[in-house]
Amino acid sequence: MTARLTSDHGTTEIDDRVIVAIACRAAAETPGIGGVHGRFPGHRRGEGRPRGWTAAEGDLVSPRVRISVDYPASVREVTRRARTRIRDQVRALTGLRVGPVDIEVAALAQGRRSS
Repeated sequence: MTARLTSDHGTTEIDDRVIVAIACRAAAETPGIGGVHGRFPGHRRGEGRPRGWTAAEGDLVSPRVRISVDYPASVREVTRRARTRIRDQVRALTGLRVGPVDIEVAALAQGRRSS
């Protein structure tokens, strides 16, 4: 799927992968969030990057990311900050409207400092 921005000057199509990349980067830049690796030898929980998907209809996108949260950070507070950051970044960088931002907390990551 692609999102579409239409104006008098034409149509811009933005591939889902672009929206997912922005959403995952915004999540990763949020203090207290890590990736979802950790089930493979040599990787600890919280290493790697957040994973994501999105749904798009016209100029409306709804990102979904899968993350880990640093223990003992508040899952509620960390995901609130991430949701705001994702929404703001996707809107600012693409001009698209952002619907619900779903966050799946897949793990608590120990051994890292929460900010």
